[in-house]
Amino acid sequence: EEVFGGPMASMLEELKAQTGALFFPAWTRARGVIDDALTRRVYLDAITWTFGHISAGMYTPSGQRKAYSQLAAIQLGALLDEGALTWSPDALAADGRRGAFSVDLARFAPACERLMARVLRVKATGDRAAAEALAARYVDGDRVPMREITERMRAQPQTAFVYAVIDDR
Repeated sequence: EEVFGGPMASMLEELKAQTGALFFPAWTRARGVIDDALTRRVYLDAITWTFGHISAGMYTPSGQRKAYSQLAAIQLGALLDEGALTWSPDALAADGRRGAFSVDLARFAPACERLMARVLRVKATGDRAAAEALAARYVDGDRVPMREITERMRAQPQTAFVYAVIDDR
């Protein structure tokens, strides 16, 4: 918090954790703990996860960083930069609309490893300028097609649960 400021520090901490979740599937696959099919499912689930958080917006109404939304944008943007993901605005999507992502699984693990190293370097060295540059490029810049992601995610019904906790003591 002292180096990065509260909201940036929170976002970076969660970025480190979530990027670890992208890094470790290949690491565990290489050690025979999981297979290629599970690794693929983890990666595809992670991409879908980023879409949900990106569609929620990058800032609260009061202008505070949304840690998960911002880290999702950084992850997606870095994967785009690395060629592990490609956004083609003119490609035909499965629903008939224009604009589609494609995934290059051969590039995914190396891209995640480089992002993990980048995030750890920022945190370990207290490089606030590098942290701000990540946010500027991927959160506030135009590298990630946020409008299209938001439009598509909001078109799908979202599950909500209503529940009560009853204490029968």
